[in-house]
Amino acid sequence: MATSRKHLREADLEHRGWLGGSLLLLLLLVAGMGAPRNWWSPSLELSFRTYSAAGLRPGMAVMISGYPVGQVQRIRLLNDAQVQVTLQVAKAQQPMIGPRSRASLVQDGLISSPYVAITPDLHDLGRRNPGAPNETLIYEPSPGMASLIKDLAASRIPLQKVLSSSARLLEQRMPRSLDKLDRTLGSGERLANSLERDLTGRAGALEARVERATARVETTLSALQSTLGDIQALARSSNALLQSLSRSWLLQLLQPAPESPRPAPPAAGAGPGAGPSPR
Repeated sequence: MATSRKHLREADLEHRGWLGGSLLLLLLLVAGMGAPRNWWSPSLELSFRTYSAAGLRPGMAVMISGYPVGQVQRIRLLNDAQVQVTLQVAKAQQPMIGPRSRASLVQDGLISSPYVAITPDLHDLGRRNPGAPNETLIYEPSPGMASLIKDLAASRIPLQKVLSSSARLLEQRMPRSLDKLDRTLGSGERLANSLERDLTGRAGALEARVERATARVETTLSALQSTLGDIQALARSSNALLQSLSRSWLLQLLQPAPESPRPAPPAAGAGPGAGPSPR
């Protein structure tokens, strides 16, 4: 009897242990799922209306400046055929959402997942009342592939017209432009040949003049050198003549005779016949 009660208590403890462990694992799983979805952080609800919910689905990310701040909570069709989309955004980003904020569907690449982008409103950011959020946003739908193809087809016709006009204009003006360019190049070539001939003739005449002037200068230098030699010979002959004349006796005769010294006058006070004064 005591043994059966002991087994019952052990089974009851084991059952409670399994139940507590399952509850703890469930709590951890819920906490792990809620952490990336901001279940445990304060949030605010924003909404916008659109006539087409193509590409929108609940659970898709909501981003501001490429940073995830929330997710699409629910999508509901209204009676006027509009679709109301409710967004759940972290309350910490509430000051960046204002009257100028816009919501749009964005896809960065062909294979990337689309998301709802909210443009931040930074006008009067410090003076805006954070307690009064703008709950309704203006949605700017992204252009669809069909509209892009339609716009491309519409722009192809003017582009084709422009290309055709350019081709015709090029076809009309290109031969004339090439003809003018050919004539210009021919005129330039003829002018270059004329300048070359003129420069060649002038260079030859200038060279002849320089040669004649050089010959004249050489002749003048030779005559001047000969004249200088004659002047030097004449100077040497004059010098020898002067030296011979200076030694000639005729030149010594022509020189005046030296004057004889005169007697000194008698001293004052001495009469005739006076003897020498005593010392």
